[in-house]
Amino acid sequence: MALSSSDLLFVYGSLRRGSAHSNAARLAGESIWLGTATITGRLYRVDWHPALTLDGKTRVTGDLLRLHDPAASLPWLDAFEGCGADDPLPHDYRRELCAVETASGAVTTLVYVWNLPVAGLTIIPSGDWLAHDPQA
Repeated sequence: MALSSSDLLFVYGSLRRGSAHSNAARLAGESIWLGTATITGRLYRVDWHPALTLDGKTRVTGDLLRLHDPAASLPWLDAFEGCGADDPLPHDYRRELCAVETASGAVTTLVYVWNLPVAGLTIIPSGDWLAHDPQA
């Protein structure tokens, strides 16, 4: 099956393969891991999870996944990311189509991007959440 942006998801934090978060296991069961990818931006620590902004020059590391059934997975993912239909405005994140770099080149995929101010948040210079917080 060809890669399409509607079923691809880039995750860079608590949903990554190797994360201890229970939703990482749920997502693993609802997707196929396609490999490691990177996106240009900045990664911040927000309590127990990270936030990605697209305004930096750091290579943020994550996983590229293909969702088995986006219509089933995206509603719970949106709710987890604080941008579900029932979440108050402004949402914590917004779901966007973005280009990520893979070993095979650029791919357009869904990404949850931080939607709130970053003042007071700590930058993660490495751009790798799991290396920054192995307990994630």
